[in-house]
Amino acid sequence: MSDTEGTPTSGNWKMPKYEPGADELWDRLGEDWQAVDGIHPGARVYVRWRTEAGARPVVTGFCAAGDITTDVLRAVPVSRLENLRVLLDQARSKDDFLAELVPLTRHKGEAPEEFSNRVAYYYRIFAASSSSPTKDLAEHSGVPLPTVRGWIREARLRGLLPPGTRGKAG
Repeated sequence: MSDTEGTPTSGNWKMPKYEPGADELWDRLGEDWQAVDGIHPGARVYVRWRTEAGARPVVTGFCAAGDITTDVLRAVPVSRLENLRVLLDQARSKDDFLAELVPLTRHKGEAPEEFSNRVAYYYRIFAASSSSPTKDLAEHSGVPLPTVRGWIREARLRGLLPPGTRGKAG
């Protein structure tokens, strides 16, 4: 497997840099795929995304190698895989990125659509790195949890985030 130092992480997940010749399956899939380690012991997952301006990333390809069972496949949090694209685009560690991320607040005179776009962006960042993105976003921004829930609800109603599932991040 490739060296993972200096690559973005999500919890215990690692996204190594592509090194031609280091991983035969990755070589066959191509450079537009990203390997993700740590989702399950003994397994490596490969993901490909499509991203369009102003839209959330969508997983367009998924490949798993290693000790894969149906239970392992069911346990893969696809919504977190979608959101990993945001961290990958930033090309730095999650901790460094979050340390530089300005707390989310509504600016005076800001259009509701613009604010909802920012809420969706922030939510994707926290969903990529946490199983409690709403709580973490509220703590990071210094606002009450119900306020952040309302912001996220508005972003979902505008189609900027997928419908929520109680107890699941993403």
